[in-house]
Amino acid sequence: MVNEMVGRAGPLSRLTGLIDRAPVSGGAVLITGETGVGKSTLVQAAAATARKAGFRVLTCTGVEGETQIGLAGLHELLRVIIDRAEILPPQHRDALFSVFGIGPRTAPDRARLAAAVLGLLTALAAEQPLMIVLDDAQWMDQPTINMIGFLTRRIAPAPIVMVVARRPEGAAALDELGLEEITLGRLTAADSRALVSRRHPGMPGHVLRQVLGEAEGNPLALIELAAEAAGGRHETPVTSLRARLERGFAERVSALSPAGQDLLLLAAAAGPVPLAELTDAADRLGVGPGAVAEAEENGLVTVTGTALSFRHPLIRSAVYQSAGLHSRVRVHQALAAMLTARDQPSPAAWHRAAATIGHDDDVAKELADAADGDSRRGLHGAAMRALERAAGLSRDAGERGRLLIRAAQAARLAGLAGESRRLADLATGATGDDTIRGERAMILFALDLNSGVRTCEPEELLALGEQTGRPDMAVHLLSAAAFLSRRRAAPTELMDRIGRALAALDVPDTDPRLVIAHACLAPARHAAALLPRLRAYADDVANVATDFVSGLATAAQALQDWEAVTLFFATSAGRYRDRGALADSIANRAELALAYAVRDRLDDALAEAESVGRDARDGDLPVAAAFADTVIAFVHAWQGRPVRDAPAIRADIDALRAWAAGLSALAGGDPATAYEALRAAAAHPDIAPPSIADLAEAAVGAGRRDAMRDALDDAARLADATASPLVTSLVHRARAVLGEDPEGNFRRALLVPGAESFPLQIARTRLAYGRWLHRAGRDTEARAVLAMAAAGFERAGAPPWAARARTAPGHV
Repeated sequence: MVNEMVGRAGPLSRLTGLIDRAPVSGGAVLITGETGVGKSTLVQAAAATARKAGFRVLTCTGVEGETQIGLAGLHELLRVIIDRAEILPPQHRDALFSVFGIGPRTAPDRARLAAAVLGLLTALAAEQPLMIVLDDAQWMDQPTINMIGFLTRRIAPAPIVMVVARRPEGAAALDELGLEEITLGRLTAADSRALVSRRHPGMPGHVLRQVLGEAEGNPLALIELAAEAAGGRHETPVTSLRARLERGFAERVSALSPAGQDLLLLAAAAGPVPLAELTDAADRLGVGPGAVAEAEENGLVTVTGTALSFRHPLIRSAVYQSAGLHSRVRVHQALAAMLTARDQPSPAAWHRAAATIGHDDDVAKELADAADGDSRRGLHGAAMRALERAAGLSRDAGERGRLLIRAAQAARLAGLAGESRRLADLATGATGDDTIRGERAMILFALDLNSGVRTCEPEELLALGEQTGRPDMAVHLLSAAAFLSRRRAAPTELMDRIGRALAALDVPDTDPRLVIAHACLAPARHAAALLPRLRAYADDVANVATDFVSGLATAAQALQDWEAVTLFFATSAGRYRDRGALADSIANRAELALAYAVRDRLDDALAEAESVGRDARDGDLPVAAAFADTVIAFVHAWQGRPVRDAPAIRADIDALRAWAAGLSALAGGDPATAYEALRAAAAHPDIAPPSIADLAEAAVGAGRRDAMRDALDDAARLADATASPLVTSLVHRARAVLGEDPEGNFRRALLVPGAESFPLQIARTRLAYGRWLHRAGRDTEARAVLAMAAAGFERAGAPPWAARARTAPGHV
């Protein structure tokens, strides 16, 4: 193999350097190159070097057509060492076993799964250095790519070398990993000639020149076209290079015995499976072990003690594409029988489906059942693919629509927004059923919240809610319309229309969706009725349906009950995590980080937001990542660090960043800039109330105190209706800052029951009060109040604000 490394001394030297440094520092590298340029040969040469150096080598190869199967690459990588997971702590062991279908049938937390994989690999590397080879990564599923990113950022302390190879046209997500990259180009003319001449030293000059011209420096093309020419089969090309290579491989396969051809077709149909399973399926076709040896001797496959792999992906493609339909059906039936006997129902169902021509409701049900199992283990991409195939096998149009809408939901949970929209559209095309249309709208609603792509409008949800004859579906759609309208700070006229549509429904007032909708539409108007229900749900949150909990958190936010906000978002984030609903869990954790920040728990907010940011970027969730970054900016504003501008992404997130910018400007003594930012923050109904006192302070400093009266009146109405300790205290402070009974309002702000749960805001009130006392000539009182403010800022983790209190006039 190393003899084939013509013209690759530089790249091989770089890989050898990684191997040599591994005992001191692990590392990863990305190898990029077109088909046939020698990526696999280079990686195999490096792996051989690693084995000689005492490394254990783990490999997996992406398979075309399996890019949507959740964690398929991870399965292949770890299948030979999964039994060693017994050495891990129970929660990590169970996470791995669950994904492999040999442990608890629950969806593990993705972070816990990642930690389990890292723990297993580092534990094995402590026994023997590891090389991890990930070939054809452009065909790996997104969850596996996310896992690669997680690992590459954390393997430096361990003797682990990771080599990732991909084609340049695929897996753009790999570019985000920031790995050192080796780009393999085509061979030079001299190296091309050397490679061919080494294999075929007697080749006539005119034939050699034709081979060199056609191959254009592509090593695989040089080898295969030279072999054709040496065998007298060379001809003027009329098709693409890939097509010619596949045809050449197919001709070599056709020269094998029937048993050898069956064995290769089994391997091509099976994908990466243990050799024992492949030979078991071969036995069912009457194919003996000699077929394996024949295929290996002809240079089409390589065989280790546990696996058979094709020498190049084009061989696998050529084998499968050149086989007749009858032959494909036979091998898929044999694989299904083998997997059924080994109690692997999910892959067995797939092979039975591949062996099915036309419709078959029984096989469709098998695939749907397999999808249920995949979903329970958090493998939503695999579930999506199974449900879509099941829909294609179903005779009944209504059943096809139901399966497709389930596939769309699975795709959404897998973070595949484009696939989710496509499948949802197919579902409504398959049947005009109102339920399917409503479920499609709810999927698009969820995508809108999490994906950063505007896929849904409140008006559409409102129209569907008014049209459907099912009250349960109507309240679902209308509450979503209310929720989305609040997030976007929609016009009052639209929110009133949604309210009238809800009022026309015959739905019990105790329905949590009504609580959510009315809180989103008009919290001050409905607070007296909603607050007791909200608190009852909080007291009995264990019995509230998961799909309603995050909505109740938003209702609590609208009512400014931040303790309930924290409870509900923490609960929903945990439940979505346990379901394997990664996007929903991360989105709820971002909201939880904001709740911590508003409650002045800066350390908790920062830790949660930073964790969410990492997970959101790994999961390709731009909205959650932006939300996390904005919460971090808000915490930084309290800590005296600069707040940078960011592109607009969603109204509530933009308003939060404006609040952070205004807070930072206030701390920097720039009330005019603070006023403009805080006026933008006040445009959103969720951010306006907790930022009202900041807006008042900025308005006074900027000479704009009269311009904020409406905002203060709105906050005061909400405070009166909800008795929110936070908003009530802030309204009193805002009035005091604006000159309305300053001493009385400062004192009232400090004495609001429950306001002590917001220590930074209490300290801000004391800071403003102390300054007022100084201006009133009461320095003794001012010193005491400002000292308490400084101590409060220090305890809450806002040292720059503590310094402002200590240096304020009147403190000394």
